[in-house]
Amino acid sequence: MSRTSNGKGWRGLRLFKRREDDLYERSFRSCPGCHTDVHVFFDVCRHCGGALELLAG
Repeated sequence: MSRTSNGKGWRGLRLFKRREDDLYERSFRSCPGCHTDVHVFFDVCRHCGGALELLAG
């Protein structure tokens, strides 16, 4: 009996699960003043002008 007889097909050996890349989500954080998404490298919110603290990851 072949491996493809079950209809699923053979996908090979998988050692690691693929995860969705969350780089986009990690690139933004919420402004404490107005709760708008702000890039992690910005030190001032463009929306409200509030100062942001740079966080070490």
